[in-house]
Amino acid sequence: MSRAAQVIFCLVLMATCAATGLVHQPLLASPPLINIPGLLPPGFPGLLPPTNPNDIAKCWSSLRNIQGCVSEIFTSIFTHKIEVSPACCKAFLAIEESCWPKMFPLTPFFAPLLKNTCAQKAALV
Repeated sequence: MSRAAQVIFCLVLMATCAATGLVHQPLLASPPLINIPGLLPPGFPGLLPPTNPNDIAKCWSSLRNIQGCVSEIFTSIFTHKIEVSPACCKAFLAIEESCWPKMFPLTPFFAPLLKNTCAQKAALV
């Protein structure tokens, strides 16, 4: 894996963990970069849009109530195979589209793919 790919992977991992509240410790030891423990700094120009942490938490809240849903979504992102439970799909379809850029800032293509997959699952039931 190239150095650039490693850096991008680490940034995606940090962003997704911070967005879901899975991180409760600072991601980096350097105080100037991390002002709020567990969150990426807002100063990565062009990489991550500035977002209110409370907005991100609200967007993810309905998915956290479904056991294993967040894990299923992250696994789908990293394996490129969308495999989520019907309950997770139902919860995701209820999320407003305005949340998607906050939830998936580095993978903007993923939310529409997940929505289409979940809509197809819902149509079959």
